[in-house]
Amino acid sequence: MTRKIHGLSLVAMLTLGGCCCLTSGTWEDDSGNWERAFKSTKPDDVKIVHSKHWRSPHWTYEFAYFFEIEANAKLKEQMFTQNKLRQLAGSDAANAKEDTWDPPAWFAPKAVDAYDVWIYEEEPRGNFRVLIDKETGTIFLTDHQV
Repeated sequence: MTRKIHGLSLVAMLTLGGCCCLTSGTWEDDSGNWERAFKSTKPDDVKIVHSKHWRSPHWTYEFAYFFEIEANAKLKEQMFTQNKLRQLAGSDAANAKEDTWDPPAWFAPKAVDAYDVWIYEEEPRGNFRVLIDKETGTIFLTDHQV
């Protein structure tokens, strides 16, 4: 009986371990990145300029995403009303901008003082960042867990 349980456990582990491999990869400027990152359908009025999503084949949930979104007052309002965010300034903002995991060249390319930088007020497990270009209103979103 013990042998069967161990055998079933091994099969279950291999099956579960194999599942994450099927959803792993790197997707750049792919229309599915919004759903991969946020587990929801992208609103029609959200215009994504660039996106990148990475998912590890590891058995734990390891990911990173980056979005460049055209200025969108409705999305900005929704982010700030549905999430408790706090603005960072000075070296805290610089550290938050620099503490992104392997960002693509297009992600928030200006100096940190060109952006309003926001993080969760009480950071859950993750590294969510919102950077908003002060001049253009372009919204940059990123998060990672490795």
